[in-house]
Amino acid sequence: MDVKKIIKDTFILVSITVLLVSILSVVKVITKNQIDKINEENKFKGYSAVCPGYAYGENIVNDVVGASAGYDASLDGDEAVKRCKDANGTTIGYIVECSSKGYGGLLHLIVGFDKSANITGVRFASTPSETPGLGMKVTEDSYLDKWININQSNVSEVDAISGATKSSNAFKEAISLACMFAKRAVTMDGGI
Repeated sequence: MDVKKIIKDTFILVSITVLLVSILSVVKVITKNQIDKINEENKFKGYSAVCPGYAYGENIVNDVVGASAGYDASLDGDEAVKRCKDANGTTIGYIVECSSKGYGGLLHLIVGFDKSANITGVRFASTPSETPGLGMKVTEDSYLDKWININQSNVSEVDAISGATKSSNAFKEAISLACMFAKRAVTMDGGI
């Protein structure tokens, strides 16, 4: 066993590793701002799609959070409930970000509401991993559009998708939770 060769090979491997880690760190620093910008633009597009006229939002999750027992869904993040404002600063509605466990994993939703807590739009915050052809039907515009003008009192009127019961029931559970928080927000702001 040649100790000098082992030390030399070890030094070469460590040097290569340090070099690669350094290169990756530099690339991450260089691309981080661009990635963050793209993520913010995508988030804005999603918010605008579910709350027409959206210019910016105010985080109100701490004002409306409370008991949500009985739901198999949860809010997504520290800013999961927003009061939506237009470019003039007028409140135009609310956005609730929530998730529920579908067949293939979590369904992360962005749900928009008007000032009466009626749904104005639903989009996915990320692409779900549901069964292709069945569970993925919850992502189709024809299904998402069924939720327009639905509120907490009539969520049950939207039927589950045949063959995708677990996915559509999880979707409905997330929508129900979002409706509850939207109603709280509207009530807090003096509506309903």
